[in-house]
Amino acid sequence: MSALRKQTQALVLEINASAGDLPPIAVVLARAVTDTVASVLDSPEVDRLDIGVRVAVHAVLTDYVPGSIRSYIGAVRAAGDPAVHAATAAVVDQLTTLRASVGDLAAASNERDLQALQVHGRFLEDKFGGSELDL
Repeated sequence: MSALRKQTQALVLEINASAGDLPPIAVVLARAVTDTVASVLDSPEVDRLDIGVRVAVHAVLTDYVPGSIRSYIGAVRAAGDPAVHAATAAVVDQLTTLRASVGDLAAASNERDLQALQVHGRFLEDKFGGSELDL
């Protein structure tokens, strides 16, 4: 789990470094994701997490959230003002979905509901496993 903790810390640093280029709500949502992941990783049940959940958390930390942030910044820089509204809506939608899904994972972890953890892990993979994060 130490690798996931390090990935969480690295993502927090990336979010903080990108904060000036992101809408404030995106920063708040992205940090809510990292805070929730950190709470799962700090739970006493962390060693019992299903491998599918671990893979989903890894993807959230290394692909889904950073991909959303980087795509937003790239879209706004490339297109300028015309892209800001659409890009903001897309990144907020993506981060809201990730926040809710990671929140469900945390709730299931707290309740030690392994079946719910597995279901949410599969949801994350199905929802974001492809290239749907492209703006």
